[in-house]
Parts: sequence; structure tokens; C-alpha cells
Amino acid sequence: MSENQNELSGKVQKAEWIGVVGSPSSSNSLMVDMLEGAFEKGLVGNFCVTEFRQDGKPIYSIGQILSTALENPFIERHSIRKITSVRGHAPPLTGQHDVRTMEVSLGSAYCWDNAKILPAMVGTVPQSGTKVYQLNQEIVNEIVKGQTNISYVGNIYNTSILLPMFFKHFGKGAGGLGEGYHIGIFGKTGSGKSYLARMLLLHYAKFPQMSVLALDPVGEYSREVRNSGKLVELLNKIKRTPEVWKISDIVFSSPTTFRRILARSKFIHELGVRTDENIENALDVIETFLTTPLSQPRLIHGVSTVVGTSFPINHRMAFDQLMAHIQQNISSIYVGREQQQRVLDSIKNKGHILYNIWHLVANLFVPAPQKNKIDDLIQKICTQKCVVFIDLSELATAGIFWSPEVMAIVLDELFEKLRGAAEFLYHREEQELLNLLVVVDEAHRFIPSERPADEDFRVLKRTLETSARETRKYGFGWLFISTSVAGLESEVLKQMRIYFFGYGLSWGGEFRALRELIGEERYLSLYQGFRDPTTLLTMGGKQYPFMVHGPISPLSISGAPMFFNALDYNTEFSSVY
Repeated sequence: MSENQNELSGKVQKAEWIGVVGSPSSSNSLMVDMLEGAFEKGLVGNFCVTEFRQDGKPIYSIGQILSTALENPFIERHSIRKITSVRGHAPPLTGQHDVRTMEVSLGSAYCWDNAKILPAMVGTVPQSGTKVYQLNQEIVNEIVKGQTNISYVGNIYNTSILLPMFFKHFGKGAGGLGEGYHIGIFGKTGSGKSYLARMLLLHYAKFPQMSVLALDPVGEYSREVRNSGKLVELLNKIKRTPEVWKISDIVFSSPTTFRRILARSKFIHELGVRTDENIENALDVIETFLTTPLSQPRLIHGVSTVVGTSFPINHRMAFDQLMAHIQQNISSIYVGREQQQRVLDSIKNKGHILYNIWHLVANLFVPAPQKNKIDDLIQKICTQKCVVFIDLSELATAGIFWSPEVMAIVLDELFEKLRGAAEFLYHREEQELLNLLVVVDEAHRFIPSERPADEDFRVLKRTLETSARETRKYGFGWLFISTSVAGLESEVLKQMRIYFFGYGLSWGGEFRALRELIGEERYLSLYQGFRDPTTLLTMGGKQYPFMVHGPISPLSISGAPMFFNALDYNTEFSSVY
């Protein structure tokens, strides 16, 4: 096919001509002199394309317009400025001699080679006077034509052009990356994080070989699924059936988890055990009782699958036998007669109080027909490939002992078992990848930048830090959602491959953290121009702007930051999903 039949060139030359390459320009950014006809267009945030030759082939460099500027050296003189301060203008110097320029950040380039559009690198600078065209949907469609796994979650900033993005599963084979990667979504409350997270989750759910597990601290995703909302409609469209697991309906299996939760309850205190050393002794006695094989026929087993241990426990019968076990081993808790008697009196006089506490803790571990074992969840993720939401809201904690610290403990068991399952699969002969995305909402609660005051939260934070470093090679990625960048552990931030920044990070420590991640002020200046979505909503509009940083779009192969407005989740997204 001859260059005259270059379809991309034909579409570029039919696009609107808005300027020419000016000076100074480089292979990374262009200074574009605007045509007079483009003066009145709102071009900031738009993409533009330049056609030139490199190594004998036509090259098409694509970049986003970060800012516009005006220069008029005639009116910068003091005498003319005095005239304009009195008259407001000084014709013909004002207006007619204005020169407007645009700063364009180059994010990608393509070449036309043997009738194919191939990625290229800009290794030279187009000569001055080279035409610059405004990007349009036809050019974008031509560039991505024939490419697989192209998805959309937004329009190019300040336009109605759909911004193409790549989403690939974490497994091997067609459409797979062969590894996991981590994503972050950040922004002030009301910036559109949850809507964007839903759209990303739905795009990953398109892959039948991939599992998606979403932690739902406030129950918003779970409520949408239960009410057969948009999530269910779109998941059904791709033949995926979402499941909601209430935290109170999950049976945990680790004796260590039971021990840690029991220590969090008032059980040991009501038992009459006071000092730290003796509390540990009491917990040792209880753990020995729970894990001894000789306690069989009175106990029920939760059987593990890929990882984990068998953990036996029942209710009243186990409680009565535990009390007898503590009485028989009272010397292992206290040596002194007086302290031993205090514990024995508590067992005799506070049995109902102790049982009520025990009952709520045990409900997290006792199998029942309506409950699901945590090991069954791990097995389902590994083998059946599912989309599961774990409801952690207050409404999902009825009948169990619950607190923020207990949430940290059970999530630690869940994450450790997921990592263990991923490692187990990876080290088998087939070197299988888990192919899992875990969505963690309100991530700042679990991986804060500062050292948590509570020990259980410190353990959970260490687990997540280790997972962020190690799970990528297992095909296990994370999507962290947070209102804060500065408030998130820096080691986890560094492991992320793609960042989405919504409105609200333009001041204080948040902006300093943003500057460390992005670096270049020219991108940050455009980000600071984001309008508050809440204000727009009160005025009858609706717009959720985002800056995305990382290799996610064919329009920014280099990974340079791009700007877009998220699609309306309830209306626009359905038409492109």
C-alpha cells in the first residue's frame, strides 16, 4: 500500500488545523504557535497530532495541550501599558499583534509502516511550521483499530472524545500480562473515586479467567448488588454473577486469629486474669484446648483447602469443656493461690457473662449451613474464578464480636491466605498464576503512612506492604482507593504502576506527595485547575476530572500523565462497556 493510501494520514489532514510547531520545542514537548482561527477555542486538555517524517517514514506524534499563553512584546513597553491603562486598548498594537502559544506534552507516537500503524519513538523534532491538528474521534479510532482489550472509562479532558485505555488480565496467554500490577485511585470525598473504581472493576471482570475480590467497608457495593443495581446489570451482560459475602457469614479457621480476637474481647478480663504475662498464659491454655486432637467428638472441624489449618470449635459444649480445661490447668495461668481462686470464682459466678462473650467470638469460627468457610472462598477464587464483594459494614456484623481491631485481624488472615494460595500455585510445576485483583476501599485505614498505634493494625499493614512487594509475580494485583495520597504508606505507593488522581489533592501535604509522584510542574498546574465536582453538581452539571499517570493508554505509551473526565457511571458507561 502506498503512502497515498495511508488512511491515518488522510484522517489527520482532514482534522482541524489549530497551529504550527514553533520554538523552542523538543522531542518531549512542543511549543505550538496557534492559528488565529483557534484563538477562541478552549483547547487546554485537548490532544493534538503532528505529522512529519523520521527515518523515511511518516510519524504521527500525539500530545496533550497543557497550557496556552499570550505574548505581545509591543504592549510590554511602559508607554503602551500606560495608554492601555487609560483607554483599555491601543490599536493596532493590542489584539492584532498578539501571539498565542500552546505547550504540548508528547505522550506517544505512531508510524505508518507497510500498511500498519505501529508504535514509534520520537527521535527528532518536527521542523518549525509543521502543521498541528486537533485530535478527533476518527483519528483515535484509526489508531486503536485492530487492537484488543481497548476499554473506556472517560472522555479526553475538555472534549467528548473517548480516551482509549488498556486493561489486561494478570494471567498468561491471550490478553494477559503474565503478572499482576497495582493501581491507586485517590481524591477527595465526592471526587468520583467509587464510580471510577466500579468501572475499572467491571473492565477486569470481562476476563472470565480472572477473579475479582472487593472489600466493602461501608457496604455501598454490596448494597448495589443486593438491589440488582447497575453493577449486576453490567456483570450479567458479560455473564458474570456477583456474590456478596457478609463478614458475619464467613467462617475463619486460624487458631491464631481466634486467639487474637479473644484477646481483643473482654473474655480474659472477665475471667479474672490481669497482667500481660498471665493473659498470654491464659490464651496459651485456651489455644491448647482448641487445637488438641483429643478434643474430638465434642468439636466441629472447618477443613482447609489450598492453605490454612483445621480449626475445631463448637458452642455451649465447647465452652463448658473449656471452663473445665481452664480449671484443670489453672496452675499454667497463675502460680499464686489467691490469683488462681479469683479465676475459679469468675468461672463459677460469671459463667453467663463469659459465655455471652465467647458466643459472639465463636460465631466467627463455627461452621453453619448458611455460612461459608474462608477456605472455600480461597478455593473459589483459585479454581472457579468469581466476582465477590465482602460486606464489612455495620449491618453485616450482626451476631459476631466486631470492632475495627477485629476487622484488621480477620483481613490479615484473609490476605495471608490469599498470598499463600498465590505462592502455592506459582511454585507448582505448571507455575500457575492466581490472576486476581483485590479492591481495597478506604485503603488509608489499613496502610497509613504513620505507624499505627494498635498492634493488630501494625500487623495488617506489614502484611499489605509485603503483599504489595511480592504478589505481582504471582499474577495478584491490588486496587487501592483512598481519599489521601500523603496518608498512604510510601512503600506501597512506590509499588503501584498506575495512579488515578481526582479532585482535592491540590494543597498541603497532599500536593507535596503528588509532586513527588508526578514531578513536573506543568502537569500539576493543569491538575490544580480541576473544578470541584460537588460545586458543579449543585449548579446542575456533573463532571469528575482525573489525572492518570502510568502506561494505560495508547495515547500515552510513555506513561506521561493524561487528563480526562470520567464517564457517567449510570448512563454513559453502559453504552461503551
